[in-house]
Amino acid sequence: MEQNIEAGKKRLDYKWVILAVCFMMEFICLGFCSSNPGLYTDAVTKALHIPRSLYSIGTSIRYVVQVIVAFFFGSLIHRFGHKKLVAAGLFSLCASMLARCYATNIAHHYIGCALWGFGIVLSGGAMAGAIVRQWFHQDIGKYTGIVMSANGIGGAIAAQIISPIINNGETFGYRKAYLLSVAISLCISIAVLLLLRSNPDQTAAVGSGKKKARGQIWPGVDYSVVKRKPYFYLIFVFIFLTGISLQSVGSVSIVYLNDLGFDASFIAATATVSSLALTVAKFAVGFTYDKKGLRFTLLMCQAFAVSGFFIKANLQNSTVGMVLAMLATVLCQCAMPLETVMIPLISNDLFGTASYDKVLGIFMAANSLGLCLGSPLCDLYRDLTGGSYVSCYWFFTGLLLVVIVGFQLVINAANKEKEKVLAATADAG
Repeated sequence: MEQNIEAGKKRLDYKWVILAVCFMMEFICLGFCSSNPGLYTDAVTKALHIPRSLYSIGTSIRYVVQVIVAFFFGSLIHRFGHKKLVAAGLFSLCASMLARCYATNIAHHYIGCALWGFGIVLSGGAMAGAIVRQWFHQDIGKYTGIVMSANGIGGAIAAQIISPIINNGETFGYRKAYLLSVAISLCISIAVLLLLRSNPDQTAAVGSGKKKARGQIWPGVDYSVVKRKPYFYLIFVFIFLTGISLQSVGSVSIVYLNDLGFDASFIAATATVSSLALTVAKFAVGFTYDKKGLRFTLLMCQAFAVSGFFIKANLQNSTVGMVLAMLATVLCQCAMPLETVMIPLISNDLFGTASYDKVLGIFMAANSLGLCLGSPLCDLYRDLTGGSYVSCYWFFTGLLLVVIVGFQLVINAANKEKEKVLAATADAG
């Protein structure tokens, strides 16, 4: 009897190991393998003698692959389980960096980007959110935020390590940066796969049944019902528009500052501050969601985005401009949880357990589709006009204002359905 109690305690305690494992997974997956791609842009395009617009197609390929894989995310989890998919994802990310490292033409670079997209879905934010939700049933926002904050920490460390290597004066110096990232990623990947396991207790009770309960899992709405709801498709559209907005301005932020004539050391500093701000933002957003709920947290992140875009559209290379550039960097990073932390939380809050995996995959596909189009649209505009990215910042500022209003309306509609389900659950209890 005592042995069974002890075994139960160990199983319960293992959730903290899982939290650490997910943190490490995001540290390399989003930190080393995905953050700071802008640091490579100038070095790779000059070394391979290709225009930025052609180079940025690789980013689109990455996101096209993400869209395709994300649509099958729920089915893949049910068929193969979390651990096998994480292993495949981490392997793909390492292979992706090796392909881009040794690329001698744009086709090789595109192959690496396709592997990148595959790996991000299977071991990135969506997978981490699904694993956290399997082990934790209260304070979902807090634990999701903790895990996702690894992105910023990994990105900050990676920026400081790889930036000097990329900018060491060698034509192909960026290859050493890729190889170092692969070595670090492989070591952490091995530890992740050795420690990762499925929750042995799949019968934990869902939310309390209170209408205003936050940060909990709840029974949810079956997907057969969800797909008949107009607000489900509107949320898809709004997530897509948010993704395209954030990716458009985010992917060109470093080269935009370079085009404005800011010093290279200052630009590198913004990349580091950007990653640190992202760490704090993801952590804070998770806690805010648990305390204030979805509506407030979503609106807060969207307000950060609009403010950051507005400041960037008015930047000039001056002392004041440097201060504003750093402020805009922080604000934009405070908005980035919209495409990571918030998507699992939206899926859980509005649709619940019954359709969570499928809804999460579809919403991640919507986000990836937006990310797919964002970067090339901005770069193509710049290449065709020979101008700057300023008008792009103005356009997406206006677009996000429309999304803010639309999202509030669809949350109202989804919450009405949620209240019916929670009321029925409470009555049955």
